[in-house]
Amino acid sequence: MSTTAAHQQFTPSHPWGARRTWSLAALAGAWWQLVALGVVYVVCVRTATGQLHENRLHTEAVATRGSQTGWLGWAFSVVDRLEPQHLVVGVVAVGAVGLLRGRPGRALRAVVVAGGTLGLTELLKLVLLERPALLDHGSTSNSLPSGHTAAVLGLALGLLVAVPRWLRFPVALAGAAAAGAMGAFVIADGWHRVSDVLASALVGSVVFCLVQVAPSRDRRPAGALVSLAVVVPLACAAALVVVYAGGVPLTAAYLVAGAVMALTVLCAARALPREVR
Repeated sequence: MSTTAAHQQFTPSHPWGARRTWSLAALAGAWWQLVALGVVYVVCVRTATGQLHENRLHTEAVATRGSQTGWLGWAFSVVDRLEPQHLVVGVVAVGAVGLLRGRPGRALRAVVVAGGTLGLTELLKLVLLERPALLDHGSTSNSLPSGHTAAVLGLALGLLVAVPRWLRFPVALAGAAAAGAMGAFVIADGWHRVSDVLASALVGSVVFCLVQVAPSRDRRPAGALVSLAVVVPLACAAALVVVYAGGVPLTAAYLVAGAVMALTVLCAARALPREVR
């Protein structure tokens, strides 16, 4: 073997400069989306105008709860029976996929994405992001972000991290459908408001970006990661304008929120690095 060939064989697949650029992009993306999450919270939860728009759709959803029939009613009943232990099993399964591939580092990142998305959501909802009673009507319970939506999103993102590249496309499609459906469901059935679901999308994207800061030999397209950090907040802003400023009906509102959840999964799939052994 020639000296040149030996040098090429042991040349790092991802130079330090590129790794540093990727890590900075991941940190900046996470920070930007945290700011966006704060804006959503302040506008929709901490102002009377925001709560007024939120309560209009939420009150309508609560009034029509349980009216779904056929396959849609069956799907709602299945989601209604989800328990925390089911989510724990899902997180374990996500980690197992990475371990079965012989990639313990990837398995750990997948578990952190799945569990971290739900954990951060619960911390924000139960401890940090209070919903004050600014109006004489409307519930202040079960506020931002949505735990069920974050759980499904976290599992979808974690599974994307764990699976091999050739499986990412079908997993991304299935994950987008599942996360989008859950986001739509919790609004349609009166569990949550639109901003709660949008906040879950931001939380999942934040955790996903933070996990990408960890060192790795994989080839990482920083541009795709930046796109994720830009597209998700912009999609959330557009959804709020359409739903609240546009005064759309409940059906359109939960479909828009579900579309943002699906878009988050698809953008994350595109931002994942190419694996290098």
